[in-house]
Amino acid sequence: MLKSFVALLALSFMPITQASWEEASQTMEKVTEEMLVLVTDEDMRKPESVESLMQGVDGVLGDIVDYDYIGKSVMGKYVRRASDEEVSRFSHVFKDTILRTFAKAVSGFDFKGYETVPPAAESPEPDKQIVSVNLMSANGQTYALVYYMVKEDKGWKLVNVLVDGINLRVTFRNQFANLMEQYSTVGKVIEHWEEAMSSVAEASS
Repeated sequence: MLKSFVALLALSFMPITQASWEEASQTMEKVTEEMLVLVTDEDMRKPESVESLMQGVDGVLGDIVDYDYIGKSVMGKYVRRASDEEVSRFSHVFKDTILRTFAKAVSGFDFKGYETVPPAAESPEPDKQIVSVNLMSANGQTYALVYYMVKEDKGWKLVNVLVDGINLRVTFRNQFANLMEQYSTVGKVIEHWEEAMSSVAEASS
């Protein structure tokens, strides 16, 4: 009797977990397809169209990315030193930086297609899912993107991304910590954040 109950309980959770991954993956597939349409527009790829491309990217990602959550995570332990106004301000500055950096990056990337990779194992928490997507370029290169998704009241939200194994949230958190050592206050870091991130992007390009 007990074994039957345990088996029934296990079966009852399996479809929920699978359905949750399906929901999360469908969310990111929709985002990816909309992004591909956007960045294959030749007019959008022109250098003078960066602002328009940023608006387009924001239109695709705006309801999916939890910028407030990611911003606080990037601030790390220093969020305790920040006022509510500074936390809110950094969220907006961080969002603008992400959109601008992403727009510049994708404008020079020749997309060929993508594939969603099935999960190796089920998530122990149905409301937290990992969606892996491989992006293929016309020159034969493949880029592995790993999206960390959390189910919220308004749907699935993106809270972190790995690009070819590089954890973007951790990378930005390290940058924030380095700037805190340089400028000492959260306010000063926010003032210099966009400039610092532009320098990092140019150095790595």
